[in-house]
Amino acid sequence: MLRRLQCILVDDDPTIHDIFKEYLKDCEYATIMDYYRDPREFLKSTKKPDLVFVDIVMPHIDGFTLAHIIKPTPVILFTGMAKHFSEIMNAIEAIDAFPKPIIKERLLSSVKNAYFSLNPKNSMDEYELFHTNDGKVNVLLSDILFVKTIKNSHRFIEVYLKGGVKLIIKGYSLEYIHGIAGFLLQSNRSELVSPQAIALLEHNSLIKLRDVSDNGKPLHSELCHSFRNNFLASIHSI
Repeated sequence: MLRRLQCILVDDDPTIHDIFKEYLKDCEYATIMDYYRDPREFLKSTKKPDLVFVDIVMPHIDGFTLAHIIKPTPVILFTGMAKHFSEIMNAIEAIDAFPKPIIKERLLSSVKNAYFSLNPKNSMDEYELFHTNDGKVNVLLSDILFVKTIKNSHRFIEVYLKGGVKLIIKGYSLEYIHGIAGFLLQSNRSELVSPQAIALLEHNSLIKLRDVSDNGKPLHSELCHSFRNNFLASIHSI
């Protein structure tokens, strides 16, 4: 089981606290350990969070200053002031930034990316021992380019790896693979795509894949409407 990031939210607007609490209540990557409306109160605390969400425009201490004060603690910045957003995106203190109003899919994508950025061994440097039709195979997770369930089967999944390798694994769910390889993006109910494998996204629906083929035939993935917002937010934040 993943150890979730222990996060603190600093924002003078109490409604934002409620939004974060609601959006992250079932998040497997992070949880809010405490909230502060006044950044000065946060600075007085002795808590050591893994990550801090910081609003830019606050009384007494602005978000940029707070991010600088608490370095090297990682921060994610956000703001409702459009004129500040270009500054946020260039803020070297932040590992990510997004605007208000806060979109749930964008927040969850940011949290997920932050988790694997702060815990890279959990995604890109680990191996997983899979049961395949040819026996047990140890797979470097970062080699996974494309994953798809076999039609009309709940037990078999096709996994396409770097170097043109294809495995058929059995006894695993798509959700399990998504959990252990957190960099993979879900494009529809039956497929996962590595950002490294995306060659082109046409009309925000057809995902053309790079270096992924089956018997010499290039493969592609269709971006399903129900996964669209989260998928696009993840791509744009990489």
